[in-house]
Amino acid sequence: FRSKIADTIEATRGCIYQCEFCVVPAAWGPQIQKPVCDVVADIRQMGSRRIVFLDLNLISDANYARELFTALIPLKIRWGGLATTTIAWQDELLDLAARSGCRGLLLGFESANQETLKELKKAFNMRRDYREVMRRLHARGIAVMGCFVFGLDSQTQESFDETVDLVMESKMDLPRYAIATPFPATAFYKRLKAEGRITTEDWSLYDGQHVVFQPKNMTANELLTGTRRAWKETYRLSSIATRLSGSRTQLPLAFSANLGYRFYAYHLDTFYNC
Repeated sequence: FRSKIADTIEATRGCIYQCEFCVVPAAWGPQIQKPVCDVVADIRQMGSRRIVFLDLNLISDANYARELFTALIPLKIRWGGLATTTIAWQDELLDLAARSGCRGLLLGFESANQETLKELKKAFNMRRDYREVMRRLHARGIAVMGCFVFGLDSQTQESFDETVDLVMESKMDLPRYAIATPFPATAFYKRLKAEGRITTEDWSLYDGQHVVFQPKNMTANELLTGTRRAWKETYRLSSIATRLSGSRTQLPLAFSANLGYRFYAYHLDTFYNC
């Protein structure tokens, strides 16, 4: 039974980027790294064949990531973790990740709109073809959970359908949507607070699923209903079949995960994103 369970581990903590909506710069500060030899020793001690790296961006230091992935190869493990789209454009690093046992990555795409990415201070995603990102990862047997956010100032009601279209065309394995949430101490919260756009400070609603501020180009209800529509469109059975038949990556796990997310997508009033 144990062999079917993934152990969790951290090699790094923090992130080098300063995305406006992210809690990490305020909560954790600059990135710190654990010596690769210690990470390998921990994995050996756990005796697990499946690992989930909890690091928020495992590849932010490419040299460290190369050293880590190289050291993982002899362990013959399977692992998943979090990274950015930049891994798709570093062939050596991507090949090393695949050889080291990477079978799944969570990527924060956030939006396909260039103005939105500029607003988020997520320049490393700009001018990138997300379809090509997916193609490159799928070619190496790596499945992708792709995360998107709705409700940002540059987004309109058209953003929901545009995002779903992109998800479907790129054959994204496990898409995930969240409503923009101005968590306290983030740059996003400070800006909206200064603009008088925070509508509630009931922290129980700050979960990525409720609207707690006044959007710029739509009403709060339009943001809520648009997000829910995107979830349902993405997780219709026909949509799941279309995406996975195009991806053909980690199919047994991807299919079961999609069915789980389908249940969630149709019960958003009961379950939460975060």
